[in-house]
Amino acid sequence: MYQFMPLLLAASAIANPLAKRVSGTSTVNLGNITGSIKHLASGFIYGIPDTPNQIPDHFYTDIGFNYGRAGGAQVAAPGLGWIWGLAEYKVRFASALSNYRTTRKYGGEFIFLIHDLWGADGTQNSSAPYPGDNGDWSSWDDYLTQWISDMNANDALEGLSVDIWNEPDLAYFWNAPQSQYLQMWGRTYHRLRKEWPEVKLTGPAFAGEPDASNSWWTNYLSFVEGNASIPDQWVWHMEGGGSDMETAYGNLYSLLQTYNLPLRPINIDEYATYAEQVPSGAVWWISQLERVDAIGLRGNWLSGTQLHDFMASLLGKPNATTSSYSATEGGYWPNGGYQVYKYYNLNQTGHRVGSSPSADLMLDTYATVGTDMVRVLTGVRIATGTWQITINDLSAVGLPTSGTLNIHTWGFPFTGGYFGEVDAPTDLGWYEHTYEGNSVTFPVYQTDTTTAYAFEFLLG
Repeated sequence: MYQFMPLLLAASAIANPLAKRVSGTSTVNLGNITGSIKHLASGFIYGIPDTPNQIPDHFYTDIGFNYGRAGGAQVAAPGLGWIWGLAEYKVRFASALSNYRTTRKYGGEFIFLIHDLWGADGTQNSSAPYPGDNGDWSSWDDYLTQWISDMNANDALEGLSVDIWNEPDLAYFWNAPQSQYLQMWGRTYHRLRKEWPEVKLTGPAFAGEPDASNSWWTNYLSFVEGNASIPDQWVWHMEGGGSDMETAYGNLYSLLQTYNLPLRPINIDEYATYAEQVPSGAVWWISQLERVDAIGLRGNWLSGTQLHDFMASLLGKPNATTSSYSATEGGYWPNGGYQVYKYYNLNQTGHRVGSSPSADLMLDTYATVGTDMVRVLTGVRIATGTWQITINDLSAVGLPTSGTLNIHTWGFPFTGGYFGEVDAPTDLGWYEHTYEGNSVTFPVYQTDTTTAYAFEFLLG
């Protein structure tokens, strides 16, 4: 059983003997204003029921839901996609259209996964065709004609982005030569750009992050530069559990310079492993994405009808883990991860300020300055131990350069796991810190791998 150890037991980290074993420090600079509030990480892939309004409105609005991504994958049969017939395509299209409309209802942008609508969602068999097999593009061209017509007929272009293909660097989704993928990219890009000049065309949506040693990236960048098919957003996925956003961003920037390509908005439209989809991991990823101004959508590790439910593992409901589970049943409640995104959206108002992760890249922070308080959301990347936070330039928010600072602590537990009910963060009280030099430092005792924390203090 989890036993809470108070986070702030002493006036400073130095005063506590556990601080001798500090693993690293995340630093916040209150004088470094990094921009307005955007809630860049408040999107997710799938997770929306195909039945409109099944999940009540407040679950979307409380987290500032702003990006959805779907294409009808893994719907109940019949519904295997275009490659198995028009009737199969229509079922998947209806699912994706419903998800598009739900996303737009809350003002979000929608990324359409046309590979799923085609039928290459990972459930296809080994004989499933891919666009351009044996040099024949007729089925792909007919598919695009049908889809373009259906999107136009349903007035489904506003707020639309198109991922031209998802994770083609994995044979799970593209079991054909890379050269064939590049031809498909160029043909599809230019056709859609002609049909819909204002619709965002994004990619490459690789599973692998930018890397000069990765031939999928280097061949793709060389191709789009020569083919004039540069995406409107640079898209890739961060679900490997390894690297960090600053490294990935730096690699992209270097590659774009090498291939004389423009730096455009970044969209990590799948982030976090399943193990990281807990309060602490959610905060770590929020901090990472916000630091480099990258849009982010939570990955979705559920399957079948559950893929179209639970807002990508942010909600629970009756019978979620039993054989009586129903995809169309309501009665939802929030889990601990949901409470992180709710706080991120509703409490962290005002403007963003700069922060840096600990040197070991395990502790990270996302900090905002509102009209009333400084709020620092804090998460460790699935580990236990002792870290610390240093907040610099306190005078930038009207506080004296030395004195005593009272900090309010909130905990975000993962009680009950992915389907457990957590109706609010836990109030862990106020703690007093003596400081000097315009800076305060305090420890974070991470005694489990899932709990996140928020630290708040009043402006001067």
